[in-house]
Amino acid sequence: MKDVLIVTDPKKIRILAETTRLDIISLLRERAMTVSELSMLLNKDPSTIHRHINLLKQAGFIEEVGREGSEKLYRRSAKVFLISPYENDASAWVAMDRIHTKEAVRLYEIFTEAGFIIPNKKEFVNLIKKFLSNFEFLSRDIVKRLEGVEMNRLEFIRIMVLLALINSPKLQEEAKKLRKILKLED
Repeated sequence: MKDVLIVTDPKKIRILAETTRLDIISLLRERAMTVSELSMLLNKDPSTIHRHINLLKQAGFIEEVGREGSEKLYRRSAKVFLISPYENDASAWVAMDRIHTKEAVRLYEIFTEAGFIIPNKKEFVNLIKKFLSNFEFLSRDIVKRLEGVEMNRLEFIRIMVLLALINSPKLQEEAKKLRKILKLED
């Protein structure tokens, strides 16, 4: 399993953006699982899960890693995925909006769990979605060049920090609003 997989192909992004497939990828973050396990956890018919697994496998997001009894075991092909459309493909950006929504809601949960009082969840989620979208758009040329380059998670984090720094002048509006929502001192 790779540490980081960068994906810029709009077709692959559209495959990942479907809700059940996003849920499968999230569950496989914890450990390898069979279709039966995923079916039970997601409360979906095994044939539905199998269809989604095949699409995710063909797109390179998951891989077969063995067997558990008579069933195949699947895991993510990378610990971290950086999904960033390079082309101006409208359907890929719609797919990214779905992914950003899920990520923004999770970030809201993380911040509230950490004790931040965020009075307007919708405002926070929308701001995070806007930031993620702008960040990915501004970073897309660099990300495209990094696609296929092997890196570990620490290197990936450092690259993300550098991209944030490079793009910070263009993201000031979102940063100021986020600091205000989180009640951070300037």
